[in-house]
Amino acid sequence: MAQQPTAGFVNLILTFVMAALLAGALGFAVSYVTLRLKEEWFLALALLVGSETLRIVVRAADDLICSHNGISGIAQPFYFLDDPRSSSILFMLLTLALALAAYVVCQRFLHSPFGRLLKALREDETLTRGLGKQISLARAQVMLIGSAIAALSGVLFALNTGFVNANDYGVTMTLDIWVMVVLGGAGSNRGALLGAALLALLDRVTQVAAIGLSMRGSPIELNYVRYIAYGIILLLMLRFRPQGLLPESRITTHAHAVVKRLVG
Repeated sequence: MAQQPTAGFVNLILTFVMAALLAGALGFAVSYVTLRLKEEWFLALALLVGSETLRIVVRAADDLICSHNGISGIAQPFYFLDDPRSSSILFMLLTLALALAAYVVCQRFLHSPFGRLLKALREDETLTRGLGKQISLARAQVMLIGSAIAALSGVLFALNTGFVNANDYGVTMTLDIWVMVVLGGAGSNRGALLGAALLALLDRVTQVAAIGLSMRGSPIELNYVRYIAYGIILLLMLRFRPQGLLPESRITTHAHAVVKRLVG
């Protein structure tokens, strides 16, 4: 990225494509293994166990990512600029642009017939199957799309930290994302963005506060307060506002307005 930025950007695009294809194919394959799991919680548990098993295997394989040492020296796309501040700002803008693109794509899916099929599948699988819908294929497609988007975010995560290690992708990260979804609102793309923003802000505030307290010689380790706060947020949301801060919209198609206009 420092000496041949053009080749570096080509490599970055290939990395995005390979990550999306590999993760999408893996998610598609895993969906057929877990077809017998009807409830979301059992499916989530099976996927969590599978990901943790894969992480442990990868961590022990020296030929993949150097085992416990990981891979360091991963440069940002704009590393060729002489100003680190400018390169960080451009990388932030690139990340925001990709996040916006992912949001637009998910919104289009939500308001499409495919999105309404997923909503019907979530609410009543038996009724959806009785209408002749291909339940297995719909689940596989969801896993493919979700896995591909997650892989792209994983590439951005690696570029941001400049380091890849299997220990960074443990159960803790999964629980962080889960709290983001519950806080913002399950089934709401806007809620997912809001939950991620609030949790990221809380994470940065606790990190800065922990450094400040450490410099003042305080015996309090504020980094672990984050996990306590996450647990409290999760319990409060599940108890008092399970729909999240930005609940899922009940109307996902303009057909309601058309029918109302015709009837009126």
